[in-house]
Amino acid sequence: MTHVPSLEPLRSPSAPALEFRFRIDAHVDPEIPIDDRSAGELEFIPITGGSVEGALNGTVTPGGDWCLGKDPSTYRVEARYGLRLEDGGYVDVHNIGMLDESRFASDAGEGAPYFMTNPVFRTAAPGLDWLNRSVFVGQAQVLEGLTRIDVFEVVFPRQDGQPPA
Repeated sequence: MTHVPSLEPLRSPSAPALEFRFRIDAHVDPEIPIDDRSAGELEFIPITGGSVEGALNGTVTPGGDWCLGKDPSTYRVEARYGLRLEDGGYVDVHNIGMLDESRFASDAGEGAPYFMTNPVFRTAAPGLDWLNRSVFVGQAQVLEGLTRIDVFEVVFPRQDGQPPA
């Protein structure tokens, strides 16, 4: 398919919307130091289990999170694990993100630090192809013994200005 660009003047486009889909609570063990060099401190955080609830329901299968400390408050994360669904389906998860403990949800420097991810899902499970065909954003939190990720699907904005259906 060939797309011919429009010659119309550039206008501010409508921003995509986010639609909440599910919550992942990934249980984690303490980090294991791997490398400490000029590029940063690399740690491995074992993912030992957990749950997923919402549009998907099931359990988190073991995996891990490779966490690269760029400075004392900023971390690049890359996690691989799976979701075993209640109906027997399986979803592979590859989640890349950024945790910046110097940025907060509130301008007052209080609340949850900035922890956003870009999860990518792969599955052959019947009825879940939408996971393979959409872009997702995760809003994460570090809690005692787990990482919580609220997963939102990026959807086209509605033309009537209403929230997504």
